[in-house]
Amino acid sequence: MELKVKSIRSTPFAWKYESLNFDLMRTKIYLRRKKEGCTVFMEWVAYALIGICQGLITAIMGHTEVIMIHEKRLITDYIIGGEESNLYEGWLFFTGISMVLIFISSMATVYYGPGAVGSGNAEIIAYLNGVNYPKLICFESLIVKIFGIIITVIGGLCVGKEGPLAHIGANVGALVPYFPLPRFDYLRNDWHKRELIAAGCSAGVATAFGAPIGGALFAYELSKPNTFWKFSVLWKSFFTCAIAVVCVAIFA
Repeated sequence: MELKVKSIRSTPFAWKYESLNFDLMRTKIYLRRKKEGCTVFMEWVAYALIGICQGLITAIMGHTEVIMIHEKRLITDYIIGGEESNLYEGWLFFTGISMVLIFISSMATVYYGPGAVGSGNAEIIAYLNGVNYPKLICFESLIVKIFGIIITVIGGLCVGKEGPLAHIGANVGALVPYFPLPRFDYLRNDWHKRELIAAGCSAGVATAFGAPIGGALFAYELSKPNTFWKFSVLWKSFFTCAIAVVCVAIFA
């Protein structure tokens, strides 16, 4: 009985995490407070940085996947050397390197960044609605998501980076306000980070499909159950998506 109780307490559903505090930023004192011009400018800078970072990450991921898949194929062809007698060695290398890469990706996800499991879209919906999902938004999840997707695609699994790019963008959106830039401390609260995460998620989808408008509408669809979405958020998300898509087009 004791073991059963311990196992129940160790599940994610029993973790004692507080919900995200969005109501504080709706107080009359905050709503009546006017933003300084420098603060407004730096807020737009933050959205621009999210787009630039997401565009660079997507371009680097795409280049790395293409190069490594090509190299794996070249080495396999070199081992075979056009001889039927070498087909077994070629198959052994091709399958073996794929299994090793997938094993590394799986171990990194399980032991280093468990928040990177799955595409992350369902968890982002929960986060945007106030659920503080453990380890969903953190540096470990970002790193594992990026490298895990790269080596999994190189390994040959039937996976894509479209869904994971939304999760990567959300993590980038949460990371940018902690850059050592002036006035960024104004954005380090649950209310503003939610908008930045929504913009990052939009940028991830936009870079995956080359569709800035579709990316902005995707984030709106994810956050539809709550009431935080405003026209200004939609415009900022589109601005972020446009910059991200341009960066991918430049560096692709």
